[in-house]
Amino acid sequence: MKTKAINVIVIFFLLDLIFLITMGKSYTKLILIPPFFYAHDVLLFAITSMSAWFINKAHRIKSVEIVFILATIYLIISFFRIDFDFKQSYFPLRQFMIYGYGLSTYIIINSLYENEFIKRNFTKFIGYLGLLCIAVQVIYVVYLFKSSESDFFFERKYLSPMVIMGFFVGASYMLNYIKKNYLKHIVFVILFILSLTTGHDSAYLALALIYFSYFFLQFNSNYRLILVIGLIALIIGVFVFVPSFTDLNVMWRLTFWEDSLYRLVNNYFIFGEGFGIQYANDETITRLNDLFYGVNGPQIIGDDKFVTAPHNSFITMILHIGVLSIILLIYPLKTLFSNKRLQMNNEILFLFLSLLGIAIFCSFNVILELPHSSSLFWIVYFGLVFKLNDNKYQNEL
Repeated sequence: MKTKAINVIVIFFLLDLIFLITMGKSYTKLILIPPFFYAHDVLLFAITSMSAWFINKAHRIKSVEIVFILATIYLIISFFRIDFDFKQSYFPLRQFMIYGYGLSTYIIINSLYENEFIKRNFTKFIGYLGLLCIAVQVIYVVYLFKSSESDFFFERKYLSPMVIMGFFVGASYMLNYIKKNYLKHIVFVILFILSLTTGHDSAYLALALIYFSYFFLQFNSNYRLILVIGLIALIIGVFVFVPSFTDLNVMWRLTFWEDSLYRLVNNYFIFGEGFGIQYANDETITRLNDLFYGVNGPQIIGDDKFVTAPHNSFITMILHIGVLSIILLIYPLKTLFSNKRLQMNNEILFLFLSLLGIAIFCSFNVILELPHSSSLFWIVYFGLVFKLNDNKYQNEL
């Protein structure tokens, strides 16, 4: 009975991920029950509810659970602030889901680890998920080419945000599991060129840092110094010679981050503002809108002030419940920072590089706040955390 239930959870979980990869926003914005019961959320809630019966105490991560408890307390307080008005409850709930999607993924993966086969092969599953995203992008680009689409590069040409993050997972997987070094370089260059079709500068940056980080961990100290110098030169060159890193989009982000950091300082970084908050004050919103006055760009109008986040998911997290949430999420990864043999374990290195790439992308975009983009971050994160907590791996340290 238990095995059958786990199999059902796996099937629905895979279906949800396939829908996210191939349909993206069309899937997550499909309303089943108004006003805010969307297809993805309903399916995710159903999977989470089934999974909750099979939570294994041996796989619990206490520091992460504290984060989710803290977020729930802040949500309850936020409901009191709006007097439980049903219409107004949408915004606190939507903002809470930056943690809510993580909570659901935690419960699901914890229950799946009850199955020994899934536990042994979960890292491989994540790698295949990344390769699937890359394959989907290749098929989509070929389709556009056959449809006489002329502009491929530096345009937003992708089926879903999950596909972009799949690049980081797929690239990390290939770097770790392709044997020949020259093939690693060739494949990575091809992936990097393909990533240019996504039109996201932060995606190129994330891929470049994955590449540098991989070889940094593989080389000795002399080569590491050369890599660091090369990376610094590359970053300087990008900011000097690539216009998109100094354009209005960058100014928009910096203006938004300035406002967010000012609010964090006022709260001593410790206390959050809860949920259902404006992400920027009215003065900052005016400044942001003026940056794109007369130009095709983002405008924050009306209720957008509750849903347009600072384009850095980690700043958004701290805004809501304080910096303790980030510290507690990093805490289970502490083994990484003390393990000098990180490069000796392919699974750990693969998951670490994947998480690094996705985290960089999250630092420049609205990712963890949204249903169509948050899942892969949490899958990789918990895959790494559970792997680090695995007794077999602990014995290798």
